[in-house]
This record gives sequence, C-alpha cells and structure tokens, in this order.
Amino acid sequence: MGEKIVAHGFKEGDKVWVEDGEGRHHPGIFVADNESAGWFGGGPSAYVVHPEGRQAEVVSTYRITPRDE
Repeated sequence: MGEKIVAHGFKEGDKVWVEDGEGRHHPGIFVADNESAGWFGGGPSAYVVHPEGRQAEVVSTYRITPRDE
C-alpha cells in the first residue's frame, strides 16, 4: 500500500506537534486523515497518536504543526 500525501502535507508517520485547548504543544505522530469528518459537518481533522500517553485522538488539522527532531 502506498503512502497517501494529503492537501496539508502530512503523511503517515510524520512527527507533529498537537496544540491543546490551552495553547500548549504536545508531541504526536500523524496517522491519517479523518475521512468521515465531512459527514458530520465538522472541519478537516486527522488521527494522531501521542507516544508518551500511548493514546490516539482525532484533532483538527489546524491544531497540527510539523515537528523537526
């Protein structure tokens, strides 16, 4: 299966920063776009895994920025 690059430029496995509701940034790994986001009237969102907490969440793509390490 090939890598899918989407309009925002993130691809599976990219290291990213995820901004929380208080403006803090947490490390994450981009997994994939949330393809069903449009079905419910929400904005574009994506799945991100948080390595330190070993949990995943769906976040707005506007809260995701590249992380260089």
